[in-house]
Amino acid sequence: MVLRPLRLAKLALVLLFLGQWAGLRAAELTIVVNQPTFTPVVVRVPGLEGAPELTYLLREDLKAHLVFRVLTEPPLSGTHLQEYLITGRILSPGPRFRLYLELRDLFSEKILLRKVFSGAPSSAPYMVHRFVDLAVKEMAGFPGVVSSWVAFVRRTPSGDELCLKDFTGKKVRVLYRAPILLSPRFSPDGRHLAFVSYAQGHPEIRVLDLVSGKLHTVAAFPGLNASPVWHPDGKHLVATLSKNGNPDLYLLDLSGRILRRLTYGEGVNTGGSFSPDGRYLAFVSDRTGSPQIYLYDFETGGTRRLTYTGRYNVAPRWSPLGDRIIFAGERKGRFILFTMDPEGGSPMAISGKGSYEAPAVAPNGYFVLARGRGPEGEGLYLFLINGAARRLYLPGPVLEAAWAPWPQ
Repeated sequence: MVLRPLRLAKLALVLLFLGQWAGLRAAELTIVVNQPTFTPVVVRVPGLEGAPELTYLLREDLKAHLVFRVLTEPPLSGTHLQEYLITGRILSPGPRFRLYLELRDLFSEKILLRKVFSGAPSSAPYMVHRFVDLAVKEMAGFPGVVSSWVAFVRRTPSGDELCLKDFTGKKVRVLYRAPILLSPRFSPDGRHLAFVSYAQGHPEIRVLDLVSGKLHTVAAFPGLNASPVWHPDGKHLVATLSKNGNPDLYLLDLSGRILRRLTYGEGVNTGGSFSPDGRYLAFVSDRTGSPQIYLYDFETGGTRRLTYTGRYNVAPRWSPLGDRIIFAGERKGRFILFTMDPEGGSPMAISGKGSYEAPAVAPNGYFVLARGRGPEGEGLYLFLINGAARRLYLPGPVLEAAWAPWPQ
């Protein structure tokens, strides 16, 4: 199923299952945006022969996508249910490890995906991750995310840590430490992380090369250096600088040279997110008395206000599909996550009980990570883009997260 951006007419955000008759696909999962309800896709994973640990990983990878009901029992013979079946076995356990995995549509009785992976035994988990991402696309119509990476800032008694982990992994790699760290942002190619560091006692925007480990400072002007936002070309950043007195938005190259000033002293202006084509920047300004979301047009230099509901709306993040902007808005003393069409209209709430801020959107556009406090406690929460499902992704004092784009 080809993934296409969802336009305004289709944005009713409900998970709709279209049952088919024999010989066709069992079900197609379509994410539209209006009623936050859905029926899970049933997938059976009875077990990989001789690989209990990989079986467990496979099931957990599927559950992580929030849209699957994973069953451990094999299907009954002779039935034609709207379900999927994943089976597999280790073909070779030796130094050249080989793993066979297969996805079958039980309704049409067709094999949708079969793969043989080979490599070092230590790479077996990544073989499972890769297969699950491909299988998710076959079953749900959008690519899976278990092969993706997440960066986040973790607060500790001794200061903040900039951390990196693969989406379903348990191991966390600490990349950088400072008394205060803010606003991690992946470059469009996923190779660099921009962030704000108070390592020198004042805010500086720095960029870390995740491959070489090299670190350089992009902005260390007098006053505020905050909220780095990558341009889609990967060669420029927009940052909030107060070097001229008022916090305004500036376009910089990666050497820190100012190329363009975008706002001029109308309240506090701070960055958010670019549209995928690079034409628009969603940003926050309190120029009308309270923080609201605006769009800056790089072709015309014009600005228009996007949000009119609520007195406090911040942290806009553009979906990689280009069809929605996700943001946090304060309502009655707590923060709620909303999605909204960039062309305007009414926001739709996607978070329920609790308070959630600082959203980060998955590279496939169908999931959101946000810090907050929900029914399961404090931490980083994972939401389906329409709010139909949620789980505590990472417990603890996490300040803000960034989701890496697909490798280019």
